[in-house]
Amino acid sequence: MLARRLAARPLALAPRAFDALLGETPAPQVAGPGWQMLEGGIGHLPILGPLVQRGDWLTEMFGIASYDDIAAAAEAAFTDPGTRAVLMEIDSPGGEVAGLFDLVDRLAALKAETGKPLWAIAREQALSAAYLVGAVSDRLFVTQTGEVGSIGVIVVHMDQSAQDQKNGQKYTLIHAGARKINGNPHILLSPEALADIQADVDDLYARLVARVAKARGLPPETVAATEAAIFRGQNAVAAGLAGGIATLDGAHAALLAALETPPLTTRKSLETERTDTMAVKGNSNAKPAAQAAEETTQAGATASEMGATPEVGAPAEDLAPVPAVSPAGGPATVAPSAPPATTPNAKTADQIREQAAEIAEIAAQASRLGLTVDAAEAVRAGVKPDALRASVLSQLAERGAATAITPVAPPPAEPTPTESPLIAAAKAVAANAPT
Repeated sequence: MLARRLAARPLALAPRAFDALLGETPAPQVAGPGWQMLEGGIGHLPILGPLVQRGDWLTEMFGIASYDDIAAAAEAAFTDPGTRAVLMEIDSPGGEVAGLFDLVDRLAALKAETGKPLWAIAREQALSAAYLVGAVSDRLFVTQTGEVGSIGVIVVHMDQSAQDQKNGQKYTLIHAGARKINGNPHILLSPEALADIQADVDDLYARLVARVAKARGLPPETVAATEAAIFRGQNAVAAGLAGGIATLDGAHAALLAALETPPLTTRKSLETERTDTMAVKGNSNAKPAAQAAEETTQAGATASEMGATPEVGAPAEDLAPVPAVSPAGGPATVAPSAPPATTPNAKTADQIREQAAEIAEIAAQASRLGLTVDAAEAVRAGVKPDALRASVLSQLAERGAATAITPVAPPPAEPTPTESPLIAAAKAVAANAPT
């Protein structure tokens, strides 16, 4: 029954997952859709099992979650007065395309309406449709053995004509409209019907790739180049499909730390840096900003900058924070300011404009002194002008200390004057003359 329900529907589902569903063996029961409050005001939203647009008794028996129920649980978590942020725990092979984009749009809207962060962790799967749900989060982590990817669309046509013949059954389809019976399981799939289904799959795939690319800040070509492959653990980080390695507890702790100390940069700013190139004169070993940002992302710096548990054995450079202020000669960091006394929503428009103007002025002054400040990111991160100004002065002080003692080469020694041959001969004669 479940196989018949899913057959002929576009699915964003891991390939092996549909084979398991075809066996029609009920999956272990999982907790119903809902959420719970964790320590520190973190709303924990589990998304477990295959996903469908609308649930019923059949999907409940098989432990399948519905997009409608997930949206309702997310709305309850986001709008709860005690919730400061939401953390999705995803363990799903994906599911139906129908309803997927609506759920993702709702999650994005809830983030914008409430101003509360949305983080996610793939524990142990966030594949296909479930990956897009995770990708819409502000931070996406994966466990050491977790899997992400499988970004693709599949439609399964079940040809029952041979089984009908074996059972002595013959179906006569009386219809109007040439395409009315395209894809019917009781007849062979015609080339025309196959072409129509393929066109629909291609369209949905393009939309899925575009959504993932936008959510992760990646070029659509990069997402499509994965060819629906599945990436595990650190390989997912290297491919840019996850921000870092973490456990569920580690992601929770990192989210708490981020709420206490707003980060100076976001994944969006990091991905923006990929399109820029920082020219460093006189330093042939300096890397362009795009290359440095790419390598930082692949090393999982997004997770480590937020305090998430790094992968065991990760090199020390993986723990380096993403710079928000950069001198002309290389990267530098700015310590984040203390969290503002009031939330951004409580600020008046005049206060926001005044702080933004002051930060822009500081950025302009820093630029004249050889430092680069991302004013837009500083405003988004809630960095106070005084903190930014102090950081710039600190960077200038460090640069000044490094160049305060300027080595000066000693002046070249003056050449010894050469004696005239006539004077030398006269001296020799005088020395040999009798006294």
